[in-house]
Amino acid sequence: MPKTAVKSRGKAASAVKISKKVTYFFGGGKADGKATMKNLLGGKGANLAEMAGHPDLRLPVPPGFTLTTEICTYYWANKRSYPKGLTQDVEKNLRKVEEIAGKKFGDAEDPLLVSVRSGARSSMPGMMETILNVGLTTGTIPGLIKLTNNPRFVYDSYRRLIMMYSDVVMEKAAGIEPADDQGIRKQLERIMHDMKTRKGVKSDTDLNAEDLKELGVLFKAKVKEVLGEEFPDNHMDQLWGSIGAVFASWMGKRAVSYRRIEGIPG
Repeated sequence: MPKTAVKSRGKAASAVKISKKVTYFFGGGKADGKATMKNLLGGKGANLAEMAGHPDLRLPVPPGFTLTTEICTYYWANKRSYPKGLTQDVEKNLRKVEEIAGKKFGDAEDPLLVSVRSGARSSMPGMMETILNVGLTTGTIPGLIKLTNNPRFVYDSYRRLIMMYSDVVMEKAAGIEPADDQGIRKQLERIMHDMKTRKGVKSDTDLNAEDLKELGVLFKAKVKEVLGEEFPDNHMDQLWGSIGAVFASWMGKRAVSYRRIEGIPG
């Protein structure tokens, strides 16, 4: 799985047709794409572009960018690697998002958090993966607490990221198939259940900021124990891990089965 730089296979890559433009930005009343580009941007990407950039709409869509379906095709044709130049394209578009949002990804004082979402040419609801709160690290948590004045919100977001990332990126995308009820998400849920029992509460919302902060520590220890590696504490590692996991979910069991049942080309 790539870290802060994307692995490129250069001249040894399989011959997959890639357009010169592989990232499409949207936000600030503008968009590179439009609704008719579902084959290239997927349904979600095309619709976001339409809402953000159509002159009759220009809705206040949060800024972002879409990696094209061609990148996913290349990814699977080239041993889960990326075409040359994608790292720079992603970083360039990330700077545009930062400019519009007025925040910086990975900044200790005013951090930008992002979501990495999936999309396809044909609608496949719930079949592919999404990772939220990407960019929350031990380095950005204090700044977000200061900005929001809500430590409970921040620590709850962090434990959700650990749970989602370890499940989607570190387990599923890595091809790990645990025994029934032994998946990392189930194991983390049991830790949370045990804490609620210990605290004498029934709902997640009854846990306070200190409880959730402790959960984050317990979650990361369990991730290391079960999956054999640390939960990433670097914002760019989280981003590239999430991008790879979304592409990997195209060939996940749920997605493959759904396409077969619905007659969607794979």
